[in-house]
Parts: sequence; structure tokens; C-alpha cells
Amino acid sequence: MSPNNVVTARPAIYQARKWTDRQLVEQGFQYYRPIKRVSMVRPLPDAEAPKVIKTAWDTIVAKAGYIIAYVAGDTLKKSLDDYDPRPIEPKIFAKTYKPWDDSRWKPSQTEQHLMLLGCRPYYKVAGVWAKKLKQDTFVQSIESSKPVIAPAGAWLCVGTEGEPWSVSDDWFHTRYLMPGSTVGGVR
Repeated sequence: MSPNNVVTARPAIYQARKWTDRQLVEQGFQYYRPIKRVSMVRPLPDAEAPKVIKTAWDTIVAKAGYIIAYVAGDTLKKSLDDYDPRPIEPKIFAKTYKPWDDSRWKPSQTEQHLMLLGCRPYYKVAGVWAKKLKQDTFVQSIESSKPVIAPAGAWLCVGTEGEPWSVSDDWFHTRYLMPGSTVGGVR
């Protein structure tokens, strides 16, 4: 009890845990399938670890051996870090990604550049449980040292191992299909 006999509620923090589908649905999550798209990835070498990556509202740390995914975009960048890096835990990556398999694929200039820097093309095969946040929410990803506030309007995602992370609306819609959609990016 607080000094004035008022019980103060501790805010909920989304952290890695084993979830059942029912628990996720009860908390407002839906399952979203991935859009098949090229992700340029490479393992993080020991010499570059730990890698500190700042996002719009979080600071995440990737350890040696983590897989780093880069957004190729349309513009050549000076360094790998300029390609919006995202860390993926190696065991999770092995379960959720496959090597790119479209023989008609022609890498763009930026994808070619990333390949010269050690990246290889993969695509995500696993979907994600997610919900759009209606209010600021505490989230602690497996790469974060402490919970951070994901803002209202962001997407809270829960991956195959129960790991939570949060992303912007635009980031989410370029990677996941809306329920009932058969075409990537359709909302």
C-alpha cells in the first residue's frame, strides 16, 4: 500500500514468455502472415559485437552471431548501419527464415551492394501475432536491457518463441498481410 492507502497498479510489461493462441486472442492479438519479400541478412561477426542499434523508441543490443537484417531500399548507403539494421536471434532466424528461392530474382543495385558487404537474400516464412497499440505500452524485447514505452499507434508483435517487439505502422504493413488479404501490402 502507498502512504495514503491507495493501491497503485504496476503497468503491464510485455516480455518474452510462452503464450497460447487463446491467451493472445484474449489480449487482442491477431495472427498475420508474412509478405514474401527479400531480406538482406548477415551474421554479426565477433569483431562487430556487441552492436548497439537505436530505433525510434528503443535501444537494442545484438550479440555476436545474431543475424542482422538490412532494409535495402532504393538508395546506396555509405555503411551497413545506414541500411536500417534489425537483429534476429540465431535460433529464431533458423526457424522463421529461408534462403530466397525465386530464380527470376534480379538483385537491385542496393541489394547487390549489400551482397558485396556480406549479406545474402532470405525471406520470412513464419507469421506473427500482433496488435496495434491503442495506448503507450511497456515492451521488453529480448535484445533490450529494460522495458521501453512503445507508443500508441505502434504494433506490438509476438514471435514464434513468445518474444515481443514493437514496430511502426509503416514497417508492419510492408512485412505482413492483413487478415483476408491475398496481396502483399493491401490494408
